Amino acid sequence: MVQRILIVLKFIFAVLLLPLVIGTVVALQGEIEKFDPALQQAINIGTLAYVLMRFFVYDFDAVYKFGQGIVGGCFQFLKPVMNFAPYVFPIYTILGIIAYAVVNIAGKMGDFGPLFFTVIAFTFAMHIVLTAQDLYTKDSMAGKPDYFFAMALIFIVDVFFMSLLMSLAGKGFSFVNFFKGLSTASGDIYVAVFKQLFVR
Repeated sequence: MVQRILIVLKFIFAVLLLPLVIGTVVALQGEIEKFDPALQQAINIGTLAYVLMRFFVYDFDAVYKFGQGIVGGCFQFLKPVMNFAPYVFPIYTILGIIAYAVVNIAGKMGDFGPLFFTVIAFTFAMHIVLTAQDLYTKDSMAGKPDYFFAMALIFIVDVFFMSLLMSLAGKGFSFVNFFKGLSTASGDIYVAVFKQLFVR
């Protein structure tokens, strides 16, 4: 009985998180559209490159699990965090953003900006897709309640964290504007759904 209640609650929370997921995507897209066209193209190329590689060449699952092992090792002194951290911290994307920030601060960027953004987009797409695959496989319950709830939460936290890092790494990405866009987009959805259900 208790397990059934938990399953229902997870579905409810997953549905409640959906507007935040949509708002996160809208806000992220809004900030990306402010980049130079070359950087926007680099992000699209990086994302598409991973998708094509995954389906036709190599899915990078071993690379992903190696990165998970590194993150898990960093948090091994905190048992509850150790199990969750590998999904929340995309280590390769973080390293890519740090490298971009260092080169940018050193004034050595030159024409390498698009390359960094391609790598960042590629590794982030890899992290999200393989995290979804891993969580989906581990959830053996009917309807996949753990998967939907955990994936929605992880996606929001991941994009939130990456947006903060990108804002700190260099010009062109505003975390404040991202947060405002997220709040506005998700808030509009919540209000629209509330009115549809309860206001006649």
